[in-house]
Amino acid sequence: MKEKAPFQYTNIGRLIKKFLHTKLGAYVGYMLGISGFNYVQVYKNGKLLSHSYNSRVDKGGDLIASLITGVSQNSITSPLPPKYIALSTSVLSPAHTDTTLSGETSASGLARALGTQGGYTSPSTLDGAASYTVSHTFTSGATATIQSAALFDAASTGNMFVEANFSVAAALVSGDTLALTWTVNL
Repeated sequence: MKEKAPFQYTNIGRLIKKFLHTKLGAYVGYMLGISGFNYVQVYKNGKLLSHSYNSRVDKGGDLIASLITGVSQNSITSPLPPKYIALSTSVLSPAHTDTTLSGETSASGLARALGTQGGYTSPSTLDGAASYTVSHTFTSGATATIQSAALFDAASTGNMFVEANFSVAAALVSGDTLALTWTVNL
């Protein structure tokens, strides 16, 4: 008797997976609560500037598996929760293999910072989505244009979990605030 292939390995499953890796697909994945699809909101001086749907990178998957199993997966050592927010002055070409944030800034007040874990939404059905937030408000001590951001598991280097371009760049001058809130689907 021939064993039936899991849905994700069928032709239709592969097409759906390809779609989910587009910008529209990331939005759909997030709205459906599919794990690995995440959302970041960016506020400049208290006003919504940008929002972006994005997906987890490979190391992010390894990090979650390491945290859940308690065993190092694919060179993840000493796994920690991904709650450090890094900012970048570069427009990214996100790829699932990315491990560093291109153009990460350490300008005054804009260096990588520990985010605060906020709201947790538990699943309401069997196999239902769960989510949590990580947020931080930066106060710029310099002039900079922030184009993108990422979540890491360490204050420096570490493992990247997710990355995203802003839909609108944040042109900052000294004294401006930039608040980011990531919503992570599990």
